[in-house]
Amino acid sequence: MKVEGIPPIKKDEVEKLFFDPSQIRNNLIWDAERNSRSILLSDEKSFVYRVASPMAKPEVIIDNRVPSTVRGNPTNDTFAFTDDKADEDNYELYLWTGKEIKKLSSFSGKDESVESFIWSRDGKSIYYTQVDFDAKTTKLCRHDLVSISCFLTDLKGIWNVLDADQDKVLLKYWKASSNQSLYLYDRTTKETIPIEEKGNSNKGFFAQGRVFWLSEGSDECGRVRCLLSLDIKTDRKKRISLPERTANLQDVKVSPDGKSFLIQEAKDGIDTLKIAKLKHDRLVDLASSFVHGSFVIWGTRWLSNQEVVYTIENVGKPASVESFDFSKKKHTSWTKERVPPQIENAVHPPEVIKWKSFDSKTISGYVIKPKTEQGKSPVVIYIHGGPQIIDRPTFNTSDIRLAAYLGITTIHTNIRGSSGFGIEYMDADNGAKRGDAVKDIRTLIDWIEKQPELDASRIYIRGESYGGLIALATTLQEPHRIKAVIAEYPLVSVRGYLSQSFIDEFSITEYGDPKNEELMKKLDELSPLNNTEHWNKTPLFLTRGKLDQRVPERDVLGLKDQIKNTGAEVWFIYANEAGHGVGGRYVTAAMYEFLKKQIGSKK
Repeated sequence: MKVEGIPPIKKDEVEKLFFDPSQIRNNLIWDAERNSRSILLSDEKSFVYRVASPMAKPEVIIDNRVPSTVRGNPTNDTFAFTDDKADEDNYELYLWTGKEIKKLSSFSGKDESVESFIWSRDGKSIYYTQVDFDAKTTKLCRHDLVSISCFLTDLKGIWNVLDADQDKVLLKYWKASSNQSLYLYDRTTKETIPIEEKGNSNKGFFAQGRVFWLSEGSDECGRVRCLLSLDIKTDRKKRISLPERTANLQDVKVSPDGKSFLIQEAKDGIDTLKIAKLKHDRLVDLASSFVHGSFVIWGTRWLSNQEVVYTIENVGKPASVESFDFSKKKHTSWTKERVPPQIENAVHPPEVIKWKSFDSKTISGYVIKPKTEQGKSPVVIYIHGGPQIIDRPTFNTSDIRLAAYLGITTIHTNIRGSSGFGIEYMDADNGAKRGDAVKDIRTLIDWIEKQPELDASRIYIRGESYGGLIALATTLQEPHRIKAVIAEYPLVSVRGYLSQSFIDEFSITEYGDPKNEELMKKLDELSPLNNTEHWNKTPLFLTRGKLDQRVPERDVLGLKDQIKNTGAEVWFIYANEAGHGVGGRYVTAAMYEFLKKQIGSKK
């Protein structure tokens, strides 16, 4: 690791920030093993553990690897997983046989990756899609646990496999987060049949002789997400009616026997679950809103035909696993969360906020406030990466530390471009509209200035990846109201990003066509690179991973030097072994010291 501009950090000043990892227990579900009624789960290290029964001690199955996806065999206790241990960002497919790890995928290109996989229903084979990012093509393959056979070898763009039933395979073509289409591949006839090409259809499965899928922007659904079905034999397409008072549909999963449906919905980042059965193209409640309290819910799985398992957490509670048997109306805890005493009860529950942007569009986020109040609180505005993801109030030790030790209020934002608010909202920052996302943050600053408990003279802004771009661009346009900026492994130039060889259709849809010089000039004005004459000596905390293949290094280093040349204070961390994501104890300590210094000196 190389650092520039960072003063020596005294151990006795930052050691309170850290604790033994065993003081936190934070479990997320990888998958459920229905054959043995056990659960594969992760911890803060993202290893693979097995919990054989409720509250049993987790057994380490795989360590020293960080899988991306884990899927259990539906008929036994073997499982498959993908990880990029061999080559960062290029995921290979592996099988855990119960005794050893066996590699299943085979790459011939320089930049290939297994982007999705599913088990066949009989557990005898795995279907997966392998993307060649250099050629910008995908192939669909099947591994029978002995050898590989590929059926579709030249699919243009990025494709995922969603489900397989006998000779039918359900595929998704991923053009952008707001533009995904579904296709049915018949292995017998070798035909690829469109299921839904209009709007955005991101999830689907087979059940009861039909294809079911979530859609938004289609003729049947309009601008809201709904559930559709297609009878494979009759080709009859229907919109499925949802249980009463169901809103903001997020996910639907079918039970192993295909008779019951698990429905997940969300409002302002808080999730609820329902279980229903299908009756005359209508889902009728069997169990309604059975998770009590305000939680973010992850990793829903069917443990049997009557029982579902899921992870729950919120800002003050690490993730834990519980199940619900709807036939018995019984909740069961599988793991118990644990939090270090020094940060326990340090923050108030998350508070959802909304404000009007420049065009009267409603923007939302949530606030994490310290429980100990000492006058007006300094504020950190946090902007997520993506941009097409949603920031939800999950357990966050970074925010809790800042609240507990510096009295900072953190505002998490879901500015335009975020997912979870509809296609129109997700596309509202595309191309030439990129600057509108910056305006969302500027109007948030207006909102902060009206809050009596917040200190508008001490506003700091933090962003990761794409969020770093918006944080830097906002600082460029708010040279007086933003007092310091934290840009973690940021995108700093849209033109520079689009100049790279791996850029695909999604990137062009999101950011614009690099051949459109008029658009590129407009985005150049927004990007902080080569515009630092407008930088008002605002202090900058900047990180960069040497192995980062997503953002051109020359752009980040160029921006760093340009801002230093303005006379601004720059704290820079260059992590030799990190990619697109820089973390660790030193980064945490340095960021804490950076903010502590800025808070102590009003500009």
